[in-house]
Amino acid sequence: MPTRSRKKRETYHHGDLSRALVGAAIELISKGNSEQITLREVSRRVGVNHRAVYRHFKDLTALLAAVAEQGYRQLLETLRAALESARRSPPDKRMEAMATAYVGFAIDHSAHYRIMFGRRLNEDDRFPVLEELVQEAYTLIEQEIASGVEAGAFVSRPRRELVFSFWSLAHGFASLALVRRIKVKRVLVEPYVRQIVAPFVAGLRAL
Repeated sequence: MPTRSRKKRETYHHGDLSRALVGAAIELISKGNSEQITLREVSRRVGVNHRAVYRHFKDLTALLAAVAEQGYRQLLETLRAALESARRSPPDKRMEAMATAYVGFAIDHSAHYRIMFGRRLNEDDRFPVLEELVQEAYTLIEQEIASGVEAGAFVSRPRRELVFSFWSLAHGFASLALVRRIKVKRVLVEPYVRQIVAPFVAGLRAL
């Protein structure tokens, strides 16, 4: 009696499969609603048995946390590169550069961004690395504002207030752009964001 041929499955080294699963999740998120993806769907896309996924990720939340961690690392790299490029610029221009980089990242990495700023993934403190990366992003913005205050370029206000004001502005623009409430071509993002951020930066300037 002929045996039924089994569908050929991919084989991965341990670390490679973890990266492949994260990559597959990002592809699926970019094509639809992140709330509707499943571990079975991700494993099917990679070409492995769904049970293999659980050797790397306990559940879907753990996989999404890995996506968010990757996203925050890339966001930090993007922001630091923008600040490095503007290292000789005055504090207000550095803030504009950081806002532009932030929005550009959100548009270029929309799947990551949706998970990073979607439902809270670390409600039960399972993902300390993710929390550390979020704090690192916060600290980067805080340090930039603090440098402007110390240089006498920005007003002295509670830093937490200024950080959240800046982050809310950049995040709000990025979110509106992603849902097409603000329609702007990618090539025009930088001048558009600078125009939006200018009043906020002007308010930071010391009198």
